[in-house]
Amino acid sequence: MLILNLMVYIIFKRYMYKKDDAAMKFLVVNITKDVLWMAISLMLIEKARPNFIFLVVCFVISSCLMYWSVIKLINKS
Repeated sequence: MLILNLMVYIIFKRYMYKKDDAAMKFLVVNITKDVLWMAISLMLIEKARPNFIFLVVCFVISSCLMYWSVIKLINKS
């Protein structure tokens, strides 16, 4: 998850930052990544409740940290 988030952040920083609708483009890329990650994780993880809760917590924390970083960066510009 960390690697995927870093890849999305680097793509945002290199190709989208300081361009028109940078936040919306980031949102589309990040949501697509999150949906793919969640789908693959649900296929690979056991269908037990503790594993699912752990997956959801990781997803929420990593997404919030990513959005916070991007919003902070956009607000500086």
